[in-house]
Amino acid sequence: MIFLKMLQAFFCSLALVVLSVLYIGLLLSAILSIFAGFLRTFGLDQIKMSIWYGVDIPIIFSIPLALLVAVLLFFCATYIKRSIVFCISKLRV
Repeated sequence: MIFLKMLQAFFCSLALVVLSVLYIGLLLSAILSIFAGFLRTFGLDQIKMSIWYGVDIPIIFSIPLALLVAVLLFFCATYIKRSIVFCISKLRV
């Protein structure tokens, strides 16, 4: 029984590291997406937004697309945070 608890704590600690890096990456990507949408809308031509190769999005749709991507990333980040809280609860018990 002690071996199983140690094994569970080991895997939860490994998962906690991976999930925390993923969580921070998702949050940073969402913030950068919003920032890039505003920059592209207000005249920075170096930022390219496209759905697939060769199909660029019109500049007027930069902010709505950036907000949509950011909402999806924040949505994924909430579930990652739930997993982090679960791993922390398993480590404390």
